[in-house]
Amino acid sequence: MAHSKSRLKKTRALISIKTYKRPMLFVILMMVMINITILAVAALIALIIDDTYQSFLDAFTNGSVKWMLTPNAILAIEKPQTLALAVLVLITGLVLFSGTIIALTTNAIKDYFAKKQSGSGKIYLENHIVVLNWNNKVPELVADLLYVSSRHVTLIILADIDKAYAEKQIANAVDKVSKHRDEVRHLNVLVKRGDPLLRSDLEDISIHQAEAVLIMNKEIKNYATQTMTESDLNIIKTILSLGQLDLADQLPIVAEIKCFDTKLKIETMSQVVKNLAKYRIIPICFDRRLGQIMAQTIIEKHIEDVYLSVFSFEGSEVYRLRNQTFEYCLKHHSHAIPLGRVGEDIFVLSSNNKTKLLTSEHAFKPLDLNVKPLVEKSIQDVYIIGENNKLSFILESFKAYERLYKSLFHVELVSIEDVLTLIEPIKQSDRKVTFLLLSDETKENEALDANVIDTLIYLEGALKDYDVHIIVELLDPKNDRIIKDFNIENTIISNKIISLLLSKLALFPETAEFYEDLLTIEPNDKGYDEQSVVVHTAMECFDQPLPITFDSVKQAVESLYSAYQGKVALIGRIIDDQVVIFDGDHHHPQPLTIDKDDQLIFLKI
Repeated sequence: MAHSKSRLKKTRALISIKTYKRPMLFVILMMVMINITILAVAALIALIIDDTYQSFLDAFTNGSVKWMLTPNAILAIEKPQTLALAVLVLITGLVLFSGTIIALTTNAIKDYFAKKQSGSGKIYLENHIVVLNWNNKVPELVADLLYVSSRHVTLIILADIDKAYAEKQIANAVDKVSKHRDEVRHLNVLVKRGDPLLRSDLEDISIHQAEAVLIMNKEIKNYATQTMTESDLNIIKTILSLGQLDLADQLPIVAEIKCFDTKLKIETMSQVVKNLAKYRIIPICFDRRLGQIMAQTIIEKHIEDVYLSVFSFEGSEVYRLRNQTFEYCLKHHSHAIPLGRVGEDIFVLSSNNKTKLLTSEHAFKPLDLNVKPLVEKSIQDVYIIGENNKLSFILESFKAYERLYKSLFHVELVSIEDVLTLIEPIKQSDRKVTFLLLSDETKENEALDANVIDTLIYLEGALKDYDVHIIVELLDPKNDRIIKDFNIENTIISNKIISLLLSKLALFPETAEFYEDLLTIEPNDKGYDEQSVVVHTAMECFDQPLPITFDSVKQAVESLYSAYQGKVALIGRIIDDQVVIFDGDHHHPQPLTIDKDDQLIFLKI
């Protein structure tokens, strides 16, 4: 008896396990067994009450089974007892078997739609961009990809976020730059809820077929160690988890990190961890980058607009042209302006990756110009209100600029209460005055930029009668439009510029070296800051009467390149405070007139 009870418990446990693991299959098998039992009992009864059946098998196959599967067969039954039995079998079959199958099928279809709506299940993709984790830069990143007109782009986001919420944020960002549905047909964006640290979730998004991976910073403020935030630790874990997968060789993995020390750790890790050696890991400390951009924008207020234009896929951008010389490209490539050399290759400014290859004969020879030396020097007072991770990089950039160009900055950290005491010194000073408002990174998402907006309102009232330039940092790009209507001239720097750079590095990782040099104020071996943007008025550049008219854009570029002995490339100009980066066919015979009030945008080579 004890042995039988033990076997019964084991059987019950086994059935319980199978039921839990495959409930639908278990229900179907159970219903089949019940129906077979009912059909067997009905066949036995039919054999007893109806002498037309010769055996149990005859009553089972030509009786109960036939009644259930072909209901019309009961119409031929003449004996009342057998007819009643057949009707009972038919009704029981419809209720137990057919009803169960319909219910299970309906439930399966419901689960299928629920999975698709929640982003569950495997998605089969290829040559797509994978975004791991979510922050408020992701919607702007997606919106910028609308301008990639030369190819179809498929992007999938894997993050622990509600799919409906993420899609709404993306739709809002896209609506700001797109008015027609036709403009988004070449861009497919998918959102899937999951954990980037789980191999199964990574495989569900076909990561083995991806052409690039972006690891976004989760922006968790807590520190895991004295020098590493929890969000940077998550980035390192995610990179290591990707190392466990057999992904494509030289797969670009762009990682957004908060601390500069983490960048050095990831670079070391990519060299010493065998599984990571085959990938192209690009860790970017965006706090450092934004700090450098802010410092450069203080020095020249249009720099941010130039970067937004160059980083964006709208108009001209930077591409790498392989196995080509600077001089040949300058003379023969009709849709490209050479910007710098890197080994056997050059970086060029062009509309897309195809137009950079176009060549044609150029009818207009360079003009002989008389030019003045380009003097890089800025003397101004800078007042910084607020403090965050970017502050140290801003101050570092100022010091580098001072060393390079013998400039003098008076940089002072002040509180909002100190502004009134500064009004008199501002009034008396003949130096350029800039206020920089830094956003508080420690606030929750709902309160991001609150301190900046509050300070800006205060400055609007206190400094409205004074000539000051205000640079406003916004962490949430959605707040851009909120402060555009303030009367004080201000420049808004937000995470949007980082989103643009992220998308650029994901699609064209070979340009990472160029952007690294572009955003850094640092001298080379000869004490010269290569790959840096400078802006000068035409009067500061030309030592001859203005205006000057060139027969084409390329003639202007070649003429100034020659006049400045190959030190600069003209990439655009600023007219009526609007940045215009050269685009299209530069050999086309269309006059380009430079007036005395125009500002010229150069890239130092």
